[in-house]
Amino acid sequence: MTRKRPSSLRSIGIFLVVLAVLAAGLLAWFSIWFGSFIRSEGFRAMLNEKAGAAFEAKAGFSPLRWTGASAYAESATLSGSSSSALKNLSARELRAEINWRAAFSGAWRVEEITITHLDGEWNAPGPRHSPEVPASGAFAPVPARTSGLVGLLPAKFELGLLSVGNANLRFYGAEIAGTALSVKPDGAGWIFLGKGGRFTSPWAPPLDITEFRVREQGKDFFLTQGNLRLGTNGKILLSGESSSGGKLQFSWEGVSSSDVLKGEWSKRLQGTLSGNVSLSAPDGCAGSIGLRDGRLENTPLLATIADFTQNPAFRRMPLQEARGDFVWRNGAWHVSNFFAESKGLLRIEGSAVIGKGESLEGEFQVGVTTQTLQWLPGSRERVFTRAHNGYLWTELKVGGTLSKPTENLSGRLAAAMGQEIIGKGGEIINKAPGTAIEGVKSVLDILRPLVP
Repeated sequence: MTRKRPSSLRSIGIFLVVLAVLAAGLLAWFSIWFGSFIRSEGFRAMLNEKAGAAFEAKAGFSPLRWTGASAYAESATLSGSSSSALKNLSARELRAEINWRAAFSGAWRVEEITITHLDGEWNAPGPRHSPEVPASGAFAPVPARTSGLVGLLPAKFELGLLSVGNANLRFYGAEIAGTALSVKPDGAGWIFLGKGGRFTSPWAPPLDITEFRVREQGKDFFLTQGNLRLGTNGKILLSGESSSGGKLQFSWEGVSSSDVLKGEWSKRLQGTLSGNVSLSAPDGCAGSIGLRDGRLENTPLLATIADFTQNPAFRRMPLQEARGDFVWRNGAWHVSNFFAESKGLLRIEGSAVIGKGESLEGEFQVGVTTQTLQWLPGSRERVFTRAHNGYLWTELKVGGTLSKPTENLSGRLAAAMGQEIIGKGGEIINKAPGTAIEGVKSVLDILRPLVP
């Protein structure tokens, strides 16, 4: 039996020790080189290149400062192209926590990025090239630089979580301001979660944000949850998507009319609003709206009715309920199925169109009680001639503008009263002699212009 000589074993041992020392030295040298590289302009240029490729944008990071596995940058920017969803993005005070172990599996793994302040704007939806979005929060790789040791480094970036203390985001004419935002990967897209701040848009009053959840996939955005507040008690629920030009649905309840109405109508109508609307760009919107526990006042028509009926309740008329459907198309609001009731006084049903310049055109049916007409001579015989549902009805046509509406009811009431009084006056003239006849004629002369 042949044994290995001690000298051979000693040689193998020495070789292994030398090999281990060389490996340790190489690893130490590589660590020194790697530490130097990530602090170099070359690494920052590579970071700009890969981040820009992920967002179809030109990226720019300020110089990085490293503390262990944590990197800090004063600012970062992204400027999108005409074909990308992102228009521009700027961030201040960024800090990233890096997982270096992921580098051995071929990825720069950023566990978390925290940003103090973020400003962003997105392009309006439209036809554009949408490259494949990598899964699991991975930024799309770009052709790797193969020169030297740089070619051995990972070719992609991965992000675990992005947290923003204060975000201002603008998209399609709307804006979210002062929101705490977090972003995390979700399969082939991203999930955006926001809390606090304010939402403004051209088609709604400013809204306070409770929370929202948005999913991004393939450059399209899906608002799966949006809870907002308006005023003290108003609750707003939002959902929608940016695909196919943009769609948005929202509903509201407990909204005070004073938080919505402006100008003259804020002085005329009070109450609590509820409703829903569906917006679809560029087609328009459609929905319904209701009001309860309301009051209508300071309107010329109601003032005229109060004078005619000698009933002051019409001047500040309570509205137990009002509701209607609406559609916006071709620059005009079309109101249908309108209904409003002040029990014991008045009920209105009909439709209207509010066009450009607040032009107003509508046709309604007005119902009043028998007691209301007792002070209107001739109105029941000549104006309110139909009876059903406990009311006496007539037609009402409105026009003019929202701020200066016109209507055809006051003149018809005056004419009916004039005809009634003229008829009664004729009887008096036939019976009354002398100065009494002259007095009645004077009254008839005043009323005659009101008679058609």
